[in-house]
Amino acid sequence: MLTSILDTAKKLTELSDLVKDNLLDNPEEASEKLAEVFDELSKVLEFVEKETVSFLKLHILEDGSNISDCRGVLLSLESGYATVKAYEARGHCHKIGNIHKKYLSKWFSRVLDSSQAQELDNIFSMMNSADLDMIVGIREITDWLTENSEKVLDAIEYKDFAGANQIIMDARRSIQNDRREIVGALAQLKLLQASFIASAETV
Repeated sequence: MLTSILDTAKKLTELSDLVKDNLLDNPEEASEKLAEVFDELSKVLEFVEKETVSFLKLHILEDGSNISDCRGVLLSLESGYATVKAYEARGHCHKIGNIHKKYLSKWFSRVLDSSQAQELDNIFSMMNSADLDMIVGIREITDWLTENSEKVLDAIEYKDFAGANQIIMDARRSIQNDRREIVGALAQLKLLQASFIASAETV
């Protein structure tokens, strides 16, 4: 899930790690704008982890005494309302493209060698037209949450609490690797964001 945004985030963080020292040694107003780009990319990944955990942490007690609280979370996820929140949270690809065009491209050209600058420019060009891929990725995770929440609710209605918990456990295993990749990419984005925020403060 979220293959496109994960690939983009990984490429950007890997290349940024390679050229980070050069960029940090030459801080400009653009440093803060690059931090803003990392923040935009982080938004959808943070949303995915938060919403997924809200589902995976559910556990129906054997006597069903906590059903009311669990149903509130499940009904919200089943309805697909998470999609609305995801669209609000998603980084705006065109906004990232505008930041690149106005602030970053010239900075990259001045500070980096031509091949590094060109590679970064290519990644930003890809992001500028990636809104559709972002939407597809959001739909994948929200559809997954809707489908699994519906299964759990059906089990609860039949008072099959053990079955409901098993669905949640199976779902955790099915998405475990995706979540690790998402959190890993998010951690790298946050580290880079912090570095360039600090760099901007020296301008």
